[in-house]
Amino acid sequence: MSRRSAAVLAIAAAFGLGTLVPSAAPAAAAERFWELQLNLCNSGVPGVNCYAQGRSIIEGGDLIARLRPNMVTLNEICANDLPDYLVPSLVKAWPGDRVYAQFAPALRRDTGTPVKCANGQDYGNAVIVRVAAANYQGVKTYSGRYAGQDGGNEQRTYVCVYAIGDHLGCATHLSASSEPVALAQCRSLLFDVIPQIRAAEGVTGKTIVGGDFNLEYDTSDPENAQNCVPPGHIRKGDNDVQHVVFSNDIAFVSTSKYGMSHTDHDGFLVRLTKP
Repeated sequence: MSRRSAAVLAIAAAFGLGTLVPSAAPAAAAERFWELQLNLCNSGVPGVNCYAQGRSIIEGGDLIARLRPNMVTLNEICANDLPDYLVPSLVKAWPGDRVYAQFAPALRRDTGTPVKCANGQDYGNAVIVRVAAANYQGVKTYSGRYAGQDGGNEQRTYVCVYAIGDHLGCATHLSASSEPVALAQCRSLLFDVIPQIRAAEGVTGKTIVGGDFNLEYDTSDPENAQNCVPPGHIRKGDNDVQHVVFSNDIAFVSTSKYGMSHTDHDGFLVRLTKP
């Protein structure tokens, strides 16, 4: 026993306070971890009614800067949207920390080459992650095309970033024309791809997946979004087709939706904490 602890007990005895037990050190506080899912509809392809001449990128970036998420999953963006505005928005939100982004294009069935936005840039999905500077140990990235696809020319893909020692985050955009195919793609990512990445990297948990699944939560539907959630994981949705699935070693706090003027999807924020 330290001299200070002995003195505390002696004072307690002298004043008839009974036995005082020195308090244990306080438990470390859980770390705030917020995930923001955005479908920004920025392809510019003719006939896509939600396209707004790039204004959704400014709107999405401003939301990122305001909400300060730890991770952002993005659908329907052009490759240069990341360095032009979206990544700087997260850097602005977390000055001094490490911010990393990875983009993966959708692929054409006929050529196997990237699908293009109207401006000629690659079109697809991305993950942006923030890691506290003191915790940064580097990142590793993974991306791929699903084996199962619908009959359209746009073949769906996923992209994942492993922030070493911190978390594994993935983004995807699933088939829009076939719910059975979308469910199969979702299960491929959650039940096959992610366990393979975890095994390769020695990751045991702290995994977050966000995206436009083109599936709704509906217990009467065989293609219920909940049917692609593995054991040990939790799903939260926006009451439409956007979902975030996370491993249950991350604690759920709350969700919020943010109406967007220049895309046809809400911004969907999932507030989490991780040990």
